Amino acid sequence: MKLYQKFLIGLASFISPFLWAQEGSLNGSLQDQKEETIPFATVAVMKLPDSTVVTGTTTELDGSFIMETPEKGEFLLRFSAIGFESTFTEPFKVGGKNFGKNFGVITMNEAVTMLNEVMVQAWKPRIELEAGKMVVKVEGTAMAAGSSAFEIISKSPGISVDQNGNLLLNGKSGSKIMINGRLTYLSADQLKIMLETMPAENIQNIELIHNPSAKYDAEGSAGIINIVLREEVAQGLNGSVYGGMEFNRENWYNLGTNLNYSVGKWNTYFSADLSKRGFTRTNEITRTYTYDFDYDYLNQTGDQLEKKWVPSFQTGADYKLNENHRIGFSANYSYYNEDGKWDTETALGVFGTGDLQTISAKNSSDEDYSNARLNFHYEGKLDTVGTRITANLDYVQLSKNLDSRFMNNYYFVSEDRSDQENLFNRSISDYEIFAAQADLELPINKKSGLSFGIKGSKVISDSDLKFYLGQDTSGPLDNTRSNSFTYEEEIYAAYASYSNKLSDRWDLQLGLRAEKTLGKGISPTMGQVKEVDYLDLFPNVQLSQKVSENYKIQYAYSKRINRPSYSRLNPFLFYLDPYTYIVGNPDLEPEITSSFGLTQSLFGKYMLMLNYSKTDGATAEYPRTDMETGQAILTTANTDHMESFSATLLVPVKLASFWNVENTVIFNQTNFDIPYEEGTIENDNLFYSFQSNHRINLPWDMKLELNGNYMGPVAYGVATIGDRWNIDAGLKKTFLDDRLDLTLKATDIFRSAQIDVKSEYPGSTFKLNQYFYDRGFSINLRYRFKNSKNERQSRQNSLEELSRAGGQ
Repeated sequence: MKLYQKFLIGLASFISPFLWAQEGSLNGSLQDQKEETIPFATVAVMKLPDSTVVTGTTTELDGSFIMETPEKGEFLLRFSAIGFESTFTEPFKVGGKNFGKNFGVITMNEAVTMLNEVMVQAWKPRIELEAGKMVVKVEGTAMAAGSSAFEIISKSPGISVDQNGNLLLNGKSGSKIMINGRLTYLSADQLKIMLETMPAENIQNIELIHNPSAKYDAEGSAGIINIVLREEVAQGLNGSVYGGMEFNRENWYNLGTNLNYSVGKWNTYFSADLSKRGFTRTNEITRTYTYDFDYDYLNQTGDQLEKKWVPSFQTGADYKLNENHRIGFSANYSYYNEDGKWDTETALGVFGTGDLQTISAKNSSDEDYSNARLNFHYEGKLDTVGTRITANLDYVQLSKNLDSRFMNNYYFVSEDRSDQENLFNRSISDYEIFAAQADLELPINKKSGLSFGIKGSKVISDSDLKFYLGQDTSGPLDNTRSNSFTYEEEIYAAYASYSNKLSDRWDLQLGLRAEKTLGKGISPTMGQVKEVDYLDLFPNVQLSQKVSENYKIQYAYSKRINRPSYSRLNPFLFYLDPYTYIVGNPDLEPEITSSFGLTQSLFGKYMLMLNYSKTDGATAEYPRTDMETGQAILTTANTDHMESFSATLLVPVKLASFWNVENTVIFNQTNFDIPYEEGTIENDNLFYSFQSNHRINLPWDMKLELNGNYMGPVAYGVATIGDRWNIDAGLKKTFLDDRLDLTLKATDIFRSAQIDVKSEYPGSTFKLNQYFYDRGFSINLRYRFKNSKNERQSRQNSLEELSRAGGQ
């Protein structure tokens, strides 16, 4: 069939998906004894009676397989995968090319040996290397029990967290978060909120995509972190209930349930989670003034506690129109009410004289946040050779209302005089997001194929800040610190991708994505209007070389963009304390990053990834000092450029038959050039980290997991984040035929994950030491119930704007 004919068929099927039915194929899916899918297993068609292999395929990520029916004869299927015993079907007869057979869900048994009294199973790697990405297994691990998604992601290989809670990938900012293949539309703060309210026990895998193809949104200069959630497809009612407590400086808990019910062509699911989460931290700040000001220094200590009550719900349904076509919807809603307290003690003085002024601040906040999302999706398989079409419609609504109260007690030492100041802050933010996307995959032949896609999105952001001189809204309105801001943005995208297996040793993938961005920001109170209108092209090239069966190399180039989050474009002057403000920057421009990568894999498990990237207009925290008041103004600005050289080494080691270790080593040289009026500040830094994950099978079917992580200094704009390390441990025991899990977990055992930040810029030098009280102990239980065999799968599609707004 010619290419244009396939395209017309694909277009017709998109309009009328009911017309197609699957014939002439052998299909089914594989799972292990714990009902987890088995990807990349070998499926061989063997002809009887001599058992010769006539054709075959491998399973997809969701464990499914499909292939053409062989010629007439009697056959059986053989399934094989590393760590599993070979499995065979019953013989079957093929009468012609129209013969089709669905083998359903086939369960493979893991290879098992005995060592003394310890049951030792063939290890399934926690980290796997797939085309263009690193996959970290989360489901069922001891460290996932009772954790939030943010906690489990921040401890993944190559992931670190800066002083503001932003996720860094290989020491670089600009990574984007995807949920089941859909990019979120959230700001950094809102993204952190979403991940903190998402239970890690519902995560199947975390995918680290360092060089995304043209199919993905071009957003995310450092790469993409994709969270693949668990999804059940089973006949009957299945599910689990779970609960746990964490004992820390403040005690937290969570409980929830996951339910799945399938009958006939319908599959429905529902999950609910209620948790008490939050954080507590202490910090110390030293600011030294380097110009002629009334004071030489500012010393501050702070103690913060934020508590959140977080209910969240998720539901959805899928309906199979036939074997080839599926439609469905999903809905998510989360809400929290946060009660926060932030107390600080500040002293300003002159060297040699001592403190001249002290400020004792008692700050409190009350925040309501809601996040609602609705998705409609369609997936169609147009033939047995792989022609496939998908479509998604998304609607997201976010709302945040924050009331902040500040009570500052001043004491002037030389005058022996006290004064009190009361301030009230009310901030309201609302977002509406609309997005639509369609993708078409067209095989040309067995060695090559084309992919096309289009996407459109619209974001409407409204923010309002009222600042009052008093304890509440009854006080006078301070118009100099009050503002409103509206930002609307539309992004239209189209891409084309071509793949070709050039030979047994070479594979090529070429892609080109075009994105048109239209935006308009309006601040009526400040008389500002900011409009953006630009078109960018984003090429992508991946060339894979199979040097031998055990040695492979991948060469990659990509160009990507990192648009500023909506909150960073907001020109609000947000009050933190009398000497510290945060202000947005409506003049921020997007970052443009070009990356070159080389990935080598040996024996399918050892990996060395080398990467060079250059970012024009890299954004970074840009602090400055008001020369009249001494206030620190924290904002974000574009730098001249940033260069990064990185190397990532993955080395798994089997210390014993019952002890498996996975080590990840990362080096990243980052060079920042930050322009100030007084000149350019250079901040060059070699970041290095080492992570070691130990999984140990103990007697009595217990599993021990140890995770150690060391991170060296990280450059971030003019700041440098000091080194830190942590060790976590988890012990898991199963009961009742593997239906009940008991997990004990200890995090940051040695209280070593403290964050030290240093920076020097015109007017000031700055030092920060803070600790988020990560050290804690938790106990968690999960009970699974089922009345039928399950088949796990995940549906991948993409959505991007949510990560720049703040919710999922």
